[in-house]
Amino acid sequence: MDGVRKVADSGRTIICTIHQPSSEVFYLFDSLLLLKRGGETVFYGELGSKCRNLIDYFEGIPGVSPLPKGYNPATWMLECIGAGVGNTAADSTDFVDYFRNSSLNRALVANMAKEGITVPSPDLPEMVYTEKRAADSKTQMKFVVWRFIQMYWRTPSYTLTRMYLALFLAVVFGLIFVDVDYASYSGLNSGVGMVFVAALFQAMMTFQSVLPLACSERASYYRERAAQTYNALWYFVGSTLAEIPYCFISGALFTVVYYPFVGFTGFGTGVLFWLAISLMVLMQVYMGMMFAYAMPSEEVAAIIGLLFNAIFMMFMGFSPPAYSIPSGYTWLYKISPLRFPLSIMEALVFADCDELPTWNNATQSYENVGSQLGCQPMADSPATVGHITIKEYTEQYFGFEHDDITRYFFVVIGCIILFRILGLIALRYINHQKR
Repeated sequence: MDGVRKVADSGRTIICTIHQPSSEVFYLFDSLLLLKRGGETVFYGELGSKCRNLIDYFEGIPGVSPLPKGYNPATWMLECIGAGVGNTAADSTDFVDYFRNSSLNRALVANMAKEGITVPSPDLPEMVYTEKRAADSKTQMKFVVWRFIQMYWRTPSYTLTRMYLALFLAVVFGLIFVDVDYASYSGLNSGVGMVFVAALFQAMMTFQSVLPLACSERASYYRERAAQTYNALWYFVGSTLAEIPYCFISGALFTVVYYPFVGFTGFGTGVLFWLAISLMVLMQVYMGMMFAYAMPSEEVAAIIGLLFNAIFMMFMGFSPPAYSIPSGYTWLYKISPLRFPLSIMEALVFADCDELPTWNNATQSYENVGSQLGCQPMADSPATVGHITIKEYTEQYFGFEHDDITRYFFVVIGCIILFRILGLIALRYINHQKR
């Protein structure tokens, strides 16, 4: 409170709400507005040195016991009006009526009646607000975006945890699939399943981790929006930009460890793999924010989001594989947001072959087999499958086609934009405050 007193001494007005302070704290205040239960005023005015004005006022009221020597004026004052532990005069004295007829109230009414306070002053121009908010759009954007950047930097429990989990998953999958031969029927199916599970774990982990942060920040956003502190657009921009570097860094940490550990090769392919998994993580973050803004609570957002992901998880093209999905459910397969980044990652690794080898019926073997994994003949394939390359099996059975990579990148970016637009609409028009 000494610091607050120094600020007040510099010429600033400070309003504090206090409850039965010590005498040392009470002496620091210049004036007091005292209300009784119900919000009615029983005192308003300057306290004076050592609260002399307050003491003289209450001691002048008939039926009020004088302030005992060494007693806290704040405690004594509350006891007088019946708000303290001991009630000395409140039952028989109408403090509200006494104040209304006092010189303090007459001075207050006279001051409030002055021009420029409660009535317009002819000497002062009319106050007209031309803008809805005090700050311009540039200032709003600057401070709100910077606030999000600082918040993410100061929340390692969210940002670092995601990165640690990404590294942990990369090491686990790397240890399980180290030295696996993907050129066999069982090895290829295991490899495709490995990428599927790794992508799914990353997606679920990201979605669940963003919900607590987004929901907790939503409460402060509601207060600030009600006060017209800033436009909802800049809150949206800040939350959008702050997530991008962390998503791409966590994707890079995962890819750097996971990609070579499980036996995948090719720097250019690895970069595209990193972009695909980073965009998938970003898509899940923005989808989580959308549900956090649209749903009434974090628990409801988690349930609806998990249901959404669980439904589309079954139509990502791995289990069941794309070729065996019933025709009545192919529309779910075609619109599944998770299918597109998964298809990119699978096609980059298992369907990359510049020129397919040719099958020689005479020798019953492939000729001109390239060095890429997708060009390799699949060993131990069932009789129902026949002779086939890794690329052909990946594309025909799972639907992960290499030619769709570029188009699917744009589709993933489109899904990200769609989730952000829906999130902005929810942020702007849905309010779950309980009034």
